[in-house]
Amino acid sequence: MLTFIRRFVTILLRFLMIAAGLVFAAVLLVAGLVFTLLLLVWSLVRGRRPRVVKFRVDPGFGAFRGAAQPKGEVVDIEAREVPDAPQQLKRD
Repeated sequence: MLTFIRRFVTILLRFLMIAAGLVFAAVLLVAGLVFTLLLLVWSLVRGRRPRVVKFRVDPGFGAFRGAAQPKGEVVDIEAREVPDAPQQLKRD
């Protein structure tokens, strides 16, 4: 009987944690949508029409393309920054 109660409580706690996670995710989703709508309304009130961002996807990108081909010779150099004007030595 005690094992049954432990299993029941464990299953109940799992369902409660899953439900809490789903509620948390839903609240974050709704908050993001409300924030986006508020930004949209704010930009329209200020007279700035929001830009529509169009994403392009390269059809040769990803798993269907294969290995990238080198476009030229690869040269490995050691680079250092050179100041615009030479530094003056301090004399004590």
